[in-house]
Amino acid sequence: MNNYFITQYPFSINPRKNSALIGFINKGLRYLKTGYQVGPLDTSLDMNTVEQRVNYYHLLEEVIAYEVAGDVVELGTFTGQCAALFQKVIEQTGSDKQLHVYDTFATPFTFKGDVEQELIRNFKVANLKQPQIHKGLFEDTLAKELPSQIAFAHIDCGFGGDPNAHKKIMLYCFEQLYPRLEKGAICVLMDYNDSKENGVTLDINPGVKMAFDEFFAGKAEKIVCLYGNQYQHAFFRKK
Repeated sequence: MNNYFITQYPFSINPRKNSALIGFINKGLRYLKTGYQVGPLDTSLDMNTVEQRVNYYHLLEEVIAYEVAGDVVELGTFTGQCAALFQKVIEQTGSDKQLHVYDTFATPFTFKGDVEQELIRNFKVANLKQPQIHKGLFEDTLAKELPSQIAFAHIDCGFGGDPNAHKKIMLYCFEQLYPRLEKGAICVLMDYNDSKENGVTLDINPGVKMAFDEFFAGKAEKIVCLYGNQYQHAFFRKK
């Protein structure tokens, strides 16, 4: 058993993005002993970094190892880069947990093609069981279609728009998820940024933290910021 797959397509960067130029630059950086390497990342399509995938792997593996009851859900799945990783961990550990993904599949960013079909294709390429796809707005799917027990959740519904509009969406996600999260369940929040914790002032989707601070005020759960390189994220554990 290993987690080397986190650096392989479709769990990671599309290999077509690797280039001779990047290899040449990294060779020079190693020669100069800078301690740095250049990694190819298209932030419009690659929705997570290697560092984040390492975090996902260990957090999901942990709830499975500790036998936290419930299924795995992802709110905002795009082409399934993270979702495929979650399913890989489920199958690698022999877990019977089901993976549910929720998205409108209507926001292509710069992807050209059918987003939902690309998700399905990515699972086929990885030779993984297809997830249970819940297509539509969260307001139309979550209340009726979320599993009654959830062990692991990943929320990634940022759109770079009005922070208050994003906060409203996040609050709705919390309202629906929180009562279904089992004790010990983990919920990962993409784009959660606390500049006091990590020193990163760039905040792409501030509505995430705004919603967390409001919804969890007075609750026992505490946020834990995670290093994600170019992207920020964090998690909390259900008490």
